[in-house]
Amino acid sequence: MRVVFLAAALAAVLAAPVRAEPTAEGAEAWRALTRMDLEAHYQLLKHDHPGASPEAGDAAFVQALEAAHAEALARASRVTGIEGYGATLAGFAHALGDSHINSFMSVLPRTVAWAGIVAARRGSGWVVAADEPKLTGRELAGAEIVSCDGRPASELAKDVLRFHGNPAVTAEQALFGGWVLVDDGNPFVTRPKACVLRKDGMENTQTLTWKSISYATLRQQYWKTPVGHAGFGLRQAAGGGYWISLEELDAHDQPVIDAVKAQAAAIRDAAFVVVDLRGNSGGDDNYARTLAAALMGEDFVTDVLGPSSAGGGCAEVYRASSGNADYLTRTARVFGGDGDVNAQKEYERGAAAIAVARAKGRNLTGAPVCAAPPKPAADRRRLSLARAPILVLTDAACFSSCIDATWFFHDLGAVQVGQATGGDTHYSEYRQEVLPSGLSTASTLTAIIPDAPAQIGPFEPQYAFDGDMADTAALEAWVSGRIVPQLKTQRAAARD
Repeated sequence: MRVVFLAAALAAVLAAPVRAEPTAEGAEAWRALTRMDLEAHYQLLKHDHPGASPEAGDAAFVQALEAAHAEALARASRVTGIEGYGATLAGFAHALGDSHINSFMSVLPRTVAWAGIVAARRGSGWVVAADEPKLTGRELAGAEIVSCDGRPASELAKDVLRFHGNPAVTAEQALFGGWVLVDDGNPFVTRPKACVLRKDGMENTQTLTWKSISYATLRQQYWKTPVGHAGFGLRQAAGGGYWISLEELDAHDQPVIDAVKAQAAAIRDAAFVVVDLRGNSGGDDNYARTLAAALMGEDFVTDVLGPSSAGGGCAEVYRASSGNADYLTRTARVFGGDGDVNAQKEYERGAAAIAVARAKGRNLTGAPVCAAPPKPAADRRRLSLARAPILVLTDAACFSSCIDATWFFHDLGAVQVGQATGGDTHYSEYRQEVLPSGLSTASTLTAIIPDAPAQIGPFEPQYAFDGDMADTAALEAWVSGRIVPQLKTQRAAARD
């Protein structure tokens, strides 16, 4: 019966050009479906997320989980269709403040509503990033959004974005800011009727005329996500530098790292080195550490960061659940099939550790906090082999292990340029499952990094780029023509 309803509901949603009033029977079916999937995600977190284990001692996480569950149940009682279903699940996940915990629908909307304006975060405020004058009646691009229906734009943004990400994180405001004045049918957000805009020193009230638009058209023609795409590779850059591109932290990086090792002498003596992480949403931060060692030397990296888990440092601690064990085993096979032997072994070790912990009746595979081996004092550290200044280029897409990579390079003395990263926590190892309806996925984290701080990042650049993060030529000219000369001046002053 559930499958029959779901198939019919999906067919109706995908075929309908506009939203129709729900029948009482249909609305109740959607409420039941929402409660079913919500409960499945709640149980996934309660039984498989390490923060929910009493041994982890994370009272804040447990309280946030229970509060989010209660709020989502209240919303579920008001659901009448697929829009409320999706918003309830997304709001529950994002209420936990860690964007690794999410819920994604397998169906995107064919149409949404807009008033001819796409909003974006700029500096500390909100602006019209793109517009359609045929709908707005005049050119609005670049105007500051002061308020909507008497509320500051920042308040509207917070209300909307809590269903799409973490509105407290600047990078996520940048990634999802377009939703502020786009209506996806979320019944828990009231779309504004008018906004006060400021342009050329003048304030005007813009009445919002909401119209339907194809979601594909909106994204292709108007809504540009402000991130770049580094790609993968090593090349010489203008001004005598080297440009190292890692768009993900995975097996694609190994040939790049091998090339860096082969040319290490020239790279270390270059005018500058850029580690380009644009578009990087994470992966395995061991690749970042290996790259750092290739640039600066293994001894220096170990002295500053401490030994890796493979070298005697603190190993990840897993929530010892059967679901996590099954996930690690499955994932190890996938990595093995892809030829990533290191990742395969890492996940196999995790599954084995869970088996041992479960046999002993433990909820975690180790202590949630680990005292890492002591590091040498700063004046006793071995020196970096890199004489070139190293710059780490990040954008709003930098998430998960990319944030960890930025953290590593920060501690190693690199200079961050570009835009702010996202924020992370000491929970790790993302796991995603399909919810019972088949309509959405839900995720949890499975492990703790026991020697990491509870919150990692966001990291703000020392030199911010306010242009198009996808424009590699402009970024290269900015780095070589403006940033590197400033760094040289600072180094010369420090020597004098």
